[in-house]
Amino acid sequence: MGITGRSLITFDMGALFTIPKTDMDAIKARVKTCKQGEAIEDVIKQHLPHFPDALAAAYLWDTDIAPQMKAQCNLLMGYASKARADFSALDNMVQQLIKDKQDMTPAVQQQATVAIAALYGSTQALSASFINIVNQIVAFNKANQSLDIDIAGTEFGFMKEITASLAVLDHATGSIRGAWSALADDLEALATTSPVDFTIPLIAGLNISVAIAAWDQLQTECDAFLRSQ
Repeated sequence: MGITGRSLITFDMGALFTIPKTDMDAIKARVKTCKQGEAIEDVIKQHLPHFPDALAAAYLWDTDIAPQMKAQCNLLMGYASKARADFSALDNMVQQLIKDKQDMTPAVQQQATVAIAALYGSTQALSASFINIVNQIVAFNKANQSLDIDIAGTEFGFMKEITASLAVLDHATGSIRGAWSALADDLEALATTSPVDFTIPLIAGLNISVAIAAWDQLQTECDAFLRSQ
């Protein structure tokens, strides 16, 4: 794919922050129950051999994953806000050129170059930090999936399976990893290919209005997530 056909947004950019509340509550309950069982860990692991790993994962969730998710959510809100402002301004300039039946100007081309470069840089940074969170969630899921297998194989009633909620979390992490990787690749083509002739048709092909709607939705999703914590 060349410069054309690239996008400013992609699906599932906020997948971690739209996990249903029932699933997040189940995950938080697992974390709480594991930590409550720490005092009788030796007894529990006789019935649930993977409990120690799940206990370590519970502490990982509380000390690293949950705080990082909140921090990442705030960063994503800032990302969406700046992108919206930058590309709204660019779109207004392009629409004025179209209205006045004028050709592309160097000033508008420069505006496009700056906006794309800024979006690419912030996308790279967010993509890298999402990978770190995803890797920690993968470790959390692995420990708890093993514990669920233990629970299914015993009548020891200390805790319940959360297999379905772990599957939802696993899907969200996979989606968000793929989304940010794909977006970074698209923006890299726009930001690093030199020189890029930002014509009016090329900018129109970026579907800025669609991207703005997606950034607005991201802010709404992030705000709802933060309010639920």
